[in-house]
Amino acid sequence: MDDPIRHDPVLDQPVRADDLRKQGTSTYRLAAAAVRDGSFSEAEKLGRFALEEAREGRELYPLFIERAQEFLLREGMPPEQLSAEEGSLLEKLELPDGSAFDPERGWAEFERAIDAFAAACRGERANEAMERLEAARGAWRRTHDRSCDWVYGLVDLCSRFLGEERVGDVWDHMMADLYPTRDRYSEDVRPWHDSVEALVLDAATSLRGHLSGPDRFGDIEVIDEVDRWVLRFDPCGSGGRTYRPDAEEGTPARMEPPYGFGVTTRKHDWAWNTEGVCLYCVHCCQLQERIPIQRLGYPLRVVEPPTWPAEGGTKCTWSIYKDPDLVPEEAYRRVGARKPPAGRTHGGRSA
Repeated sequence: MDDPIRHDPVLDQPVRADDLRKQGTSTYRLAAAAVRDGSFSEAEKLGRFALEEAREGRELYPLFIERAQEFLLREGMPPEQLSAEEGSLLEKLELPDGSAFDPERGWAEFERAIDAFAAACRGERANEAMERLEAARGAWRRTHDRSCDWVYGLVDLCSRFLGEERVGDVWDHMMADLYPTRDRYSEDVRPWHDSVEALVLDAATSLRGHLSGPDRFGDIEVIDEVDRWVLRFDPCGSGGRTYRPDAEEGTPARMEPPYGFGVTTRKHDWAWNTEGVCLYCVHCCQLQERIPIQRLGYPLRVVEPPTWPAEGGTKCTWSIYKDPDLVPEEAYRRVGARKPPAGRTHGGRSA
């Protein structure tokens, strides 16, 4: 059969070869289906790609942790206080067997499980392959979620030590290197149609890698509407999952004890001027909306985040508009910006 993975020239990275409408299906589920069908070569490629999907979290979480620490020290937190606060946080992130969390060890366990899955596929040992695939997903979930919680805990510490109004500043410090990557989506660089496809592919790949979906397999909804592509995460596997108890480990939502991580209690441009947004989730406001508006004149993805308490559910929705002029005025207003006149968003020009 055709290779299930291809190289995308806009993103300059491997992506799944499926049609955009099928990008919401978990790569783990596709790999398992290929094993059941006896398509072991395809299954191995998909399993290897599940590892690639996870690399965003693997690379960004350690960077965010280091930069959050830098920010706190730069802003005056005594080193001994940071050490004590972080030690208390890491106690909450112990593994189910009571051992200390080590992200490097967790990633190595994930890689070994994928290697074992690949070996079982090459030997056409279906039962073993299925076991190793699930072991890989479990190893990555444990590592991913604790790494994400580590970041969230440090951002929460910034809010408590420096004040909630500084949360946008700490995310700016943590993501400074990412902001210029938004420029690849300027219409001065390529037609917006090509950017739309890349934005859908990139989001689907990333959020599958964060193990989105109610069963944490990486399932998302991808819907082609007349004016936009809509991606829904139930929940998003990074910030969105923190609003819910962890069914696999029996731990509570991260806003509840023993975590007690914060949400916005006031309105801020960097959090959609919305109260109750988890302090981890607000980075999407910067990266998807505010920074692209500043650099390009329009948001790349318009986010409808969940809020805490979560009476209204914890789905997160991203909209990628097929023409920047179609982005509603409210999407600009709620992040402290003004929508340019029609036709002025193109090419990064704003009023």
